[in-house]
Amino acid sequence: MRVTRSRDLIALAGSVLAIAVAASPADAVVVRIDQNAVVDLSAPAGNIIVGNVSIADVSLINPRRIAILGRAYGLTNIIITDRMGRTIFRQEVNVAPAAIGRISLYRGPVVSNYACSPRCERTPMPGEDKEKNYDIYSTSYKDYGERAHADIPSQSGGASP
Repeated sequence: MRVTRSRDLIALAGSVLAIAVAASPADAVVVRIDQNAVVDLSAPAGNIIVGNVSIADVSLINPRRIAILGRAYGLTNIIITDRMGRTIFRQEVNVAPAAIGRISLYRGPVVSNYACSPRCERTPMPGEDKEKNYDIYSTSYKDYGERAHADIPSQSGGASP
């Protein structure tokens, strides 16, 4: 019975490993989160199809060059056809964390992310606990655009001198 249990565990571990290898193909385009990867195409693009635009997005630089933006961690795919509908690009895209300059601090299940260059600054990232951690720090980032356009007194509604 013990031997059967060990074999079952080994088989399960092999299955998990096979799934992990299938989920992260070696030939996938790796894009760092919040960064772009530029890809040259073999022919001018006609149509661009992104599997999940929440994970990655594509901008056309010119008909033969694209920029892939990593929006959120995950794996998706991109298919590009030429004007005749022929596939000229088909690739999996893996959006990964930054290789350097970023630290994740774990306190039990709570994650806090920091960007470090040269000192570390708190930067909320996808995957953080929304109520306990993300919302507290992300407000300043979300409201930045509004604060940059402070109220300017209207010149049309006041009394004339």
